[in-house]
Amino acid sequence: MALIAQNIDVKFGATQILHGVEFNAEPGTFSAIIGPNGSGKTTFLRAITGEVAFGGTVSINGLDTQGTSAEILAHERAVLAQSTQLAFPFNVIEVVRLGLTAGVATGNPADANGLPSKALERVGLGGFEGRFYAELSGGEKQRVQLARVLVQIWLPVLDGRPRWLFLDEPVSSLDIGHQLMVMQIAADYAQAGGGVVAVMHDLNLTAMFAQNVLLLANGRCLASGTPADVLTDATLSAAYGCSLSINTAPTNGTPWLLPHAAQLVGHGGVQ
Repeated sequence: MALIAQNIDVKFGATQILHGVEFNAEPGTFSAIIGPNGSGKTTFLRAITGEVAFGGTVSINGLDTQGTSAEILAHERAVLAQSTQLAFPFNVIEVVRLGLTAGVATGNPADANGLPSKALERVGLGGFEGRFYAELSGGEKQRVQLARVLVQIWLPVLDGRPRWLFLDEPVSSLDIGHQLMVMQIAADYAQAGGGVVAVMHDLNLTAMFAQNVLLLANGRCLASGTPADVLTDATLSAAYGCSLSINTAPTNGTPWLLPHAAQLVGHGGVQ
């Protein structure tokens, strides 16, 4: 039971975007895909989730994604895109309920009725059920969409099979407190036996939460392994085209934050 991507190639027209990328992820693990803009991170995630045509093979829990129906895959994994456009005036609870139509959230369908409200509470939006989605801030919309995908695969493990949560830049519109909350939700999901794969830009949050890191550059795998293996001066400097130093404080007295020291209320932080 794992996610296995082998020799993934993607072309858009005559342009080669991905070149033979290999990636494995285990359930119970938070995996991050990092790299500079244009490195192919989102394209690779979309290949894994079957949203773009690709060469190579992807399997989830032993299922070949190219030969498996969308309905069956919806039971195995849920996908949070970078952004989602809605053409109708849905309220928040209606958006979250869409997750119930995509997959089987629990082993007992009767238990599913209360899941949308539970998911909203989980992402810090309890009481937002009747609000119009279009009136929310960008960060609130992002958390509503996270609630929707959580509803789809609420149980990290169902009938002995791990479920998979795919997240494309899940904290891009969020303040630091909500970033930590969303990352903790993903980490908790993995700790409970599910698999999490997230496209990330924030390298500090990646180091803080991920156990497995894939670094892409120019559509190729530049490095993969633990954060300690991948997040090195030489590797990151080569990937991002600038001089980077790990764990080095500014020399000019500029204030800087230590996100690894930040904690959410209820997770050992200030009450």
